[in-house]
Formats: sequence, structure tokens, C-alpha cells
Amino acid sequence: MDETAQDPALDAIGELFDDPRWEAYGMLREAYLAVTRRIDGEVSPGGDLEASISDLLFRLARTPGHALRTVDITRALATSTTRTTRLLDEAEKRGLVTRGAHPTDRRVTLVTPTPEGLKEAHERGNLALASTQRRIHGVLTTEEVSSMIPILRKIRDANQ
Repeated sequence: MDETAQDPALDAIGELFDDPRWEAYGMLREAYLAVTRRIDGEVSPGGDLEASISDLLFRLARTPGHALRTVDITRALATSTTRTTRLLDEAEKRGLVTRGAHPTDRRVTLVTPTPEGLKEAHERGNLALASTQRRIHGVLTTEEVSSMIPILRKIRDANQ
């Protein structure tokens, strides 16, 4: 084989990863992972389970009426139904949430935070906002944050 000849597979790799769409995807992913890792480390230093419990409590605390169907939790946390069930089992075992029947549809389970869960959401929420201030609002201008929110919402909504 000619030593100067390039392997066609390597040419294809180069063409694929020279595509400019990689920059948007890569930067979005890297920014999300970097910010999430830092904030989770400050808010939920116990690891992934603690971070998932924080996410659950924040979602419930931010929802009008503080109640969500399990399917809505699965969607909001971008997880599987199996992982949501395990998460809810653990949060319920810790006394942070309760599961009960929907008032108008017995087939639906509603999850609500307990008073202890709301207290925990408040404590973790204060840590999260302080960390968010350092990691996002302290890095971007008010105008940049205002521009970012509808863009991220559009991407999220298109992919749920």
C-alpha cells in the first residue's frame, strides 16, 4: 500500500466531525454537564440519587398546587418510568413525598411533597439559587439570560 494514501474510513470520519452542527450540540452538552456537575456538587453532594431527589423536590415545589402525576415527573426529569418509580420509592421512604389517588381519575397517581419535603426543597433551593448565581447569572448578563430562556424552552419542548 502506498504510504501517502489516506484510509477512506479516516476521510469519512474527518468529514463527519467537520460538520459545523457539532459545535452547537457539543457546546450545549458540555455547558449543561459542567453547570449541572457544579451545582449538583454544591446542592446534592451525596451523588446522583441526591441530585435526583433535589430535582424532584424542586419540580414539585415550583408546580402550582405542588402535585404532579408520575408521568409528568418522568417527563420533567427526562428519565425512565423505572427510574422514576425507584426515585419516588426512596423519596417516600425518606418522608419527602406521598403518592395518592388523583381526585377525578383513580387510574392516575399524584405525587405531593410532605411538609418535610417542602422544608427540604426550601433548604436545597437556597443552595441551588446561590450556586446558580455563581454558575449562570454571574457569568451571563441579564440580557443574555433573558435570551437564553426562550431558546432552551423551545429546544426542550420540541424534544419532549
